[in-house]
Amino acid sequence: MIANVSVKGQMVIPEAIREQARIKTGDQLDVGYTNGLIVLRKRRALTPARVRSLLLAGRELPEMTPADETAVARAVQQVRNRIKGLEPHVASHVKDLQSHAASRRKQ
Repeated sequence: MIANVSVKGQMVIPEAIREQARIKTGDQLDVGYTNGLIVLRKRRALTPARVRSLLLAGRELPEMTPADETAVARAVQQVRNRIKGLEPHVASHVKDLQSHAASRRKQ
């Protein structure tokens, strides 16, 4: 499908895509850019049940090795180097993830 971008940078998401993604009027989308792709993701509310689910899923992860720690530290630094050019709400999500990773390392 093709969507045209207006002079104001706006576009219409085709109806078939909106239906598949269950996007309704007023829904918020996170917008990102990676490897030449513009990515739209429907924003999901962070409810207590979802937080609990994420935390429980994290407990099933294997223990981190020193090599993992190094790889994570390197990846975090790369992300921090890119945050400056991100939209404020996206940068905020990245910082939240970094805080969560740091707290998991302390456990």
